[in-house]
Amino acid sequence: MSYSLAFSKAIITIVFVADKVRQGMFEFVPTKVLSKSLNIPNPTIVKILQSLTRAGIIETREGARGGVRLAVNAESVTILDVFNAVENNKALFRKDFNLNVQGTKPTISQNAIGRVLDSAEQEMKNKLQGTTIAHLLEELDM
Repeated sequence: MSYSLAFSKAIITIVFVADKVRQGMFEFVPTKVLSKSLNIPNPTIVKILQSLTRAGIIETREGARGGVRLAVNAESVTILDVFNAVENNKALFRKDFNLNVQGTKPTISQNAIGRVLDSAEQEMKNKLQGTTIAHLLEELDM
């Protein structure tokens, strides 16, 4: 199983937007610039931007000087925030075993596997919570 590619594309989109605004190149980065520069088809970028807007991570403006920019400081946006905006609490691991065999051992096995997978996913989310967009922008300055 894996999360959607939209999650990774959302992260690079936010970093790109934050960097361009930070450099003073744009007040709002046009959607066409995002789509072309990041090689993300326009329908996909629109869907990503809708998710990020609903989550309050970015804001949009229409018109000739329109586009997108961060709605909050890069220091306050974690990668987990982006994950939650795009993946909507989708689980990384599926645990719907639908076994034909029943009994104590299969039940214990399923529960044990579920605990391991849940723990692994929680550790990943903890790591994402500890990384902000500002951290990623710092990498650009090195």
